[in-house]
Amino acid sequence: MSIVQRLMGRRQFLIAAGATSTSALAYSRLAGVANPVFNTGSAMAAEKAAAAAVAGASSRYAHLFSPIKVGNNVLKSRLLFTAATPHFMQGPENFPAVPVRDFYIDLARNGVAIVTMRIIENRVRAEQRGDSAHMVIYDLNDAGVQNYLDLWVESLNMVGTRAAFSLQFGSTSGGGMQMMQQMMGGAQGGQGAQGGMPAGGQGGQMPEMGQGQMPSGGQEGGVPGMGQGQMPGGSQGGMPSGATAGRSGGMPAETEMTEEELQKNIDTMLTSANFYRNHGFSVAITRGGTGKSTTEAIKALKKAWPDVILWSRISATGTVEEAVEAARKLEGQIDIVTVQEATSKSHCLSYNSEKNNPGTLKYVEAIKKAGVKIIVAPNGGYQDLDKNEEYIATGKTDMIAMGRAFIADTEYAKKAYEGRGEDVTPCVLCNKCHGVSFSGSWFTVCTVNPKVGISQAVDKIEAPTKIKKVAVIGGGPAGMKAAITAAERGHKVTLYEKNSYLGGQLRHADFSSYKWAFKDFKDYLVRQVKKNGVEVLLNTTATPEMIKGKGYDSIIAALGADIIKPKVAGVDGKNVYNLMDIYGREKELGKNVVVIGGGELGVDTGMYLAKAGHNVTLLTSDNQLMDRGGPHQGEIIQEVYSALKTFSYKTGATTTNIEEGKVTYKDASGKEQTAAADSVVAFGGRKWKQDEAMKYSGIVTQFYLVGDCTGNCGNIQKAVRNAFFTAVQV
Repeated sequence: MSIVQRLMGRRQFLIAAGATSTSALAYSRLAGVANPVFNTGSAMAAEKAAAAAVAGASSRYAHLFSPIKVGNNVLKSRLLFTAATPHFMQGPENFPAVPVRDFYIDLARNGVAIVTMRIIENRVRAEQRGDSAHMVIYDLNDAGVQNYLDLWVESLNMVGTRAAFSLQFGSTSGGGMQMMQQMMGGAQGGQGAQGGMPAGGQGGQMPEMGQGQMPSGGQEGGVPGMGQGQMPGGSQGGMPSGATAGRSGGMPAETEMTEEELQKNIDTMLTSANFYRNHGFSVAITRGGTGKSTTEAIKALKKAWPDVILWSRISATGTVEEAVEAARKLEGQIDIVTVQEATSKSHCLSYNSEKNNPGTLKYVEAIKKAGVKIIVAPNGGYQDLDKNEEYIATGKTDMIAMGRAFIADTEYAKKAYEGRGEDVTPCVLCNKCHGVSFSGSWFTVCTVNPKVGISQAVDKIEAPTKIKKVAVIGGGPAGMKAAITAAERGHKVTLYEKNSYLGGQLRHADFSSYKWAFKDFKDYLVRQVKKNGVEVLLNTTATPEMIKGKGYDSIIAALGADIIKPKVAGVDGKNVYNLMDIYGREKELGKNVVVIGGGELGVDTGMYLAKAGHNVTLLTSDNQLMDRGGPHQGEIIQEVYSALKTFSYKTGATTTNIEEGKVTYKDASGKEQTAAADSVVAFGGRKWKQDEAMKYSGIVTQFYLVGDCTGNCGNIQKAVRNAFFTAVQV
């Protein structure tokens, strides 16, 4: 295959997969119609034009992508990827699955300096429960798995990215020596040890290691003695129970060991580190600590492995002064410190965080101002490229640690290199990459990135064979995503929207402070619609008759759903409002408001009104206020609404009547109760507009429904994914 054919094929694939790079867009009009054999000049011209367009913006994020020296090492940028690998990328394989490998390699190629590889070793998946059963589990005793690990890490190293692994050592409060032996596979090695660290021989020295040399005490083909089973104490992700942040600025509590215990733990730690060093890793992530046990272990590791980069974490739980003192104690021991809130804010949502005001920034800024000689990297909610550039350029921090931002847009750093921060897909901080539901299938997704983790579906996308004229009916999230995708594939797209604005039901995010991340996503979609040349007709109620005479090749109906009222006596009264209609009109409502209907929409509305100064009572007939969702999400939202003094709710409450001044309902025991209500917000669910959408069928051969009007979506994630994979068929 010639270089031009490869160039053409890559461009067509990028367009088909919805890529928005400048070079891909510059070439989009050739997709499907240019013959790669006879259009050499066109292909090269497009490439040169794209390169020229990028060159002018290449310095926009110069500080964020400037190298930084760490000990004897030089990192290529200021970006760190934390242990945030979406679980759904890994299947039942005991080795790194292709989607996981591709995800990490893409991060490295796009400019990330350190990639944390979450590796859980030698557990039996069938014995795990909950979140642990879905994590990345590898059999590192298997030489074939080690082969894949070598190739994986080398793929990162080839582009100057360092691979990081988690290293545990030191005694912790509540566990002591026994727990550390469990965590590290037993101080003497041996079969049947529990936990995640490779066990090994008794020797404590790390010899000069050549190619293929095994850890001390090892046998050919793997790390010996690594047992099975869950983490001690029920903890997840490798941290023993009790290894929580202390009150002193986030330093963990420590229980000192005897000299014999300490030496055994150091021996085991060095064996583990030896294994990872042999396989190309160069960054070790460890608990911070200043007790003798931790200090001696760090000294031993540094002596055996002088060039290792040690990365630790402190928790921003105390005062700024305490955080500075904690960092100062680690000076000279640890190379990089990430600062993360140990509370629920470490997995911040837009409910418990402010836009462009990440909670840990003031801590790292104070550490820098205090002159502590340690590289700092805040974590938790950092995703805006322009703000991250500002934080580095103004000296507030040295690096930025992120996880979800790279999942939401796998071209995050690529777009930064091209100076296109406005094109980065914003993460909505939903935490669905951790899992959608505890109660149902443990499916993990990204709300805004329809492609992540399902390369098998993306690989099947074909380039368009001709440029088509496409009509999209409806300007909600699904309609906009379908229009953007079709336009990126080179089609001529017209979007019809009956309202004076785009956004559909996401419009409410313009008003609620709890939904600022969703507003960012909505604004991003609007921006991309315009940027991709989609013709937008606002205040236009499309009809089949109108569409028939326009000569469209394809029609995509994205009519969404209507909010419906519950079947309750008095629901048509003057004091009753539609749930979506109150946003921006909250001043019209009386002091006491009853919201009928729970779930996320009902709770969002109740919280919004409570924050606006109303006394809110939410009534739901369900036995829970809202679905807990996956890890982190439900508990965080609960934490926020529980702190609202004017927000209350009743579960198992069946509303029977609405009158002026009150709402009557039956409580969970069947007893009749009333709630004061100057105004009522009634939510009885949504009605999908399938029948209305189907009126457009038969006009053209290629007709599709996307989003809520399919009856199979119901949330932004499903609507966006459905819209993308539908539009790539056009």
